[in-house]
Amino acid sequence: MNPFATHMPVLLACLRRTTGPVLELGSGWFSTPLVAAFATDRLVRTVETNHEWYDRISRVCTCQPITRHRHQIVYVPDYNDAPMDDHQWSVVLLDHEPPPRRGVDALRLKDRSQLIIGHDSEHPDYGYGPVFDTFKYRFMLSSVFPWTTVVSDTDPLDWIADALRPLW
Repeated sequence: MNPFATHMPVLLACLRRTTGPVLELGSGWFSTPLVAAFATDRLVRTVETNHEWYDRISRVCTCQPITRHRHQIVYVPDYNDAPMDDHQWSVVLLDHEPPPRRGVDALRLKDRSQLIIGHDSEHPDYGYGPVFDTFKYRFMLSSVFPWTTVVSDTDPLDWIADALRPLW
């Protein structure tokens, strides 16, 4: 499996489980089109600080003439300026740069999210550990590298393993 796509099964399971808004921090060839395809009937916001990635992804995901589409692709120079405090998010995907920023934003979104997904969660440089330890529930997919972890304070996450069986 492509190491940039190991979080796809978990992301899809979380999208299938929820119905509310989706926040993606950091865009990518795998996650952003998947979210655009599987969350067409709800608000999706992808936030990017890299102008090259913003240009690539915004062209692919903003033109969806066949389905209802509420996918906002937002460029900000710094994640401190990212519009993420205006909703209660059903799913948050953390897959952005620089690496230590992921833990910062996980903490920022802790009380505004049902499910937070952290890609590359095995790596200490991403800053997930101390923040993820503060959540009530945790699921980790470590059978593929890099790892993906889901945390929640509201959802026991006991459904994820079963949700991955048909996909994984």
